[in-house]
Amino acid sequence: MIMRNDLRNFDGFLVALTACLLLVGSTSTAVEPDPVERSVKVMINWDEQSMWRSQLMMRKRMKLSLDAATVRKVIEDGVDEHARAGIDRFVYCAWARFDSPAPGFQAAGYDARIREISPGFGALHEAGFDQVKILRDRCRKHGMQFLVCLRMNDRHGIARKATFYVENPELRLDGYPGALDYKHARVRDKVVAFVAEVLQRYDVDGIELDYMRWCHMFDSNEAVKNAPLLTDMTRKIRSLVDGAAKKRGRKKLLLSARIPQTLTECRRLGFDVKAWIQERLVDYICPSDFFFSDFNIAVDQYVALCQGTGCKVYPTIHPLIQVNHPENITRPHYRALARGFYASGAAGLSTYNYQYNWRRWTDGGDSRGLADGWPKTLGWLTELKNPDGLDARSRQYLFYPLWQIYSESGVAKAQRIAFERKDGAKGDVTGIRLFETSPKPARTLTMQFKSRGQSDGDRLALEINGNVIPSATVKRTFDADGQNPREGRPCGPFHRYVFRLKHSWLKPGVNLLKVVLAHDSGQGDKLITGFDFVVSVKHAAAGR
Repeated sequence: MIMRNDLRNFDGFLVALTACLLLVGSTSTAVEPDPVERSVKVMINWDEQSMWRSQLMMRKRMKLSLDAATVRKVIEDGVDEHARAGIDRFVYCAWARFDSPAPGFQAAGYDARIREISPGFGALHEAGFDQVKILRDRCRKHGMQFLVCLRMNDRHGIARKATFYVENPELRLDGYPGALDYKHARVRDKVVAFVAEVLQRYDVDGIELDYMRWCHMFDSNEAVKNAPLLTDMTRKIRSLVDGAAKKRGRKKLLLSARIPQTLTECRRLGFDVKAWIQERLVDYICPSDFFFSDFNIAVDQYVALCQGTGCKVYPTIHPLIQVNHPENITRPHYRALARGFYASGAAGLSTYNYQYNWRRWTDGGDSRGLADGWPKTLGWLTELKNPDGLDARSRQYLFYPLWQIYSESGVAKAQRIAFERKDGAKGDVTGIRLFETSPKPARTLTMQFKSRGQSDGDRLALEINGNVIPSATVKRTFDADGQNPREGRPCGPFHRYVFRLKHSWLKPGVNLLKVVLAHDSGQGDKLITGFDFVVSVKHAAAGR
């Protein structure tokens, strides 16, 4: 009897042990989550070398080792810093000027210039290493998405010496030195062939088509009628991406496009974004200015276009403020941009040219950015992943004229108020996008702007959305010296207006600021202007 009980107990032990072993075995062989299924709030786009160039230049200056193993570690450490900051999607440019900074492609020449601008890359490539694979493998270790980017018509000065451009003068885009004309099938086929080779060579998470370098794919007079050519090319690339996913046993790979910040620009340039989205050719888009952060970007227009399609919107933050401005945007500006993006329905945000946040230590030197900005400023992006957390943080909106005349896309982007003195009673109006209607958590909103053309005896009257701003609450000062190049975009003497805003005056989205000449002294300039509009949101706790 005792032996029978012992056997029963032993049988139970074996069953339990077997179950434990099966559980351990199933756990050890569990399939890792596909990075494409990761929720993405913050993504970053890198050109061919800027993520690591400053680190390698510093090692060169200090006469430290730049052998292949060291360079590989610098690249891997860089990805680790992105993971530490919580970056969800890492995009690397492996195609620019129809060449690649990575060796071994059949569909693209090798841009050996990477060896000059990234010290140690000669040793890296000669040792058989490939930065695309290094980046992809390191991103996969951290569960980050990794996409390969193509700069569709990059026109940096070196583009005029690029092999495909030099050897095919009949394919060039007249009026845009360094660019090729996408009306030619050979140009489009070259792009498709490179994408196919990338997908065959690497298990990447997708492809990003960067049309913001350099915006123009066609002659301006032919862009609209040639739009179907780009759409057809996008269909072919979508087919390649889907085929690669199936071949690798993955549910999906991503295809995206970096595009101008307005639909008007897209149409004029031949980008039928509406078709790309509605045909589900792209999984996400990154609306962007060419070089600067636009706090007035109409994100909601793209969000509305994407409704019901699954396509997501990731508007772009650039570190730079405007043409001829010496400074970068700061953390309060990042918060303001992110808050506006999320409130407009964006899934998250993207960044571009982020290297301007740190000194690049090039041979010629560079004073822009923080001396200790790498990798510290990557951490600025961490808090932007939580939309709800931004509400309690101080932030600042900059509604500046980005370009002096025309942007690289060919559109004027010079936000300002301007009216002739004789029309002073009518004045002028400008729109600013704000999502600051809630009075909680407690905070103060202060607006300021500069104005030129007035005499001391002139007086302006201000309204926001039809609400009169009491003149007694408006502080006016005069800067006789104007603004020098170290302070911002240079300008002559100006008046500065500063006043508080009430939450009740505002509405979500576009708010209209009206400025009129309430008292004309009969002196001053013929033209009166207002520019550099700034709205500062200060959380009450920050004031204690």
